[in-house]
Amino acid sequence: MLVLVLVLVLVLAACAGAPPPPPPPPEPEHKAATMPTLESEIGGMREEATVKAFERLGEPVLDCVKQNTKRVRQLGGTFVISIRVGREGRAVWAYLSESNLGDRATERCILDLARGNDWPKPVGGEGLATRSFQVDPESVPVELEAKRIKPALKYGAKSFAQCRKAVRGRFMATAYVRPDGRVEAAGVAPPREDLEETADCFADTVKKMKFGSPGRKGAKVTFEVP
Repeated sequence: MLVLVLVLVLVLAACAGAPPPPPPPPEPEHKAATMPTLESEIGGMREEATVKAFERLGEPVLDCVKQNTKRVRQLGGTFVISIRVGREGRAVWAYLSESNLGDRATERCILDLARGNDWPKPVGGEGLATRSFQVDPESVPVELEAKRIKPALKYGAKSFAQCRKAVRGRFMATAYVRPDGRVEAAGVAPPREDLEETADCFADTVKKMKFGSPGRKGAKVTFEVP
């Protein structure tokens, strides 16, 4: 049975419930004009309300995984949702800053939920929040030996370079490998929120790779994209 575990305490951009900054001192009487009001770009998130917002994602996230276990029996893993919340309580962006789920379709499903979720309005600007989740798979895959990864990476090097272009940063890929060595599913965690297309390209490349046979049981492997 699939089990969803929220494994990390909410990380907030600023201390939740912190009092607003003191008002500026009064202007000298000889000044006719007043200074404009300034608001910081990144504010704070109300901790209790934000925790509840993440908790609302629990069951829908588990449904995303369940839908795809019909295709990938060993689907599961840990992932971190990182989100920027606008002043009106809507997601400005969301991405999986960490993930070893290993299935791009599941990752997209989770991100759609995060982007469409109702979030508490930040205090003093836009807010940042992250939370880590863990989903235990129905069937635990074996770990692929490191010696079987290098030949596959060499085969995909040209395609990886075409995907990356001038993009820098650490992309982590995860793949499920069938007994014949072919990739059943793949997912990629990008280093930034604006690199989803690059992550898609990397995932497509990984799905075309062939690793050595892991044996009679399917395997799972996570590696840094070169």
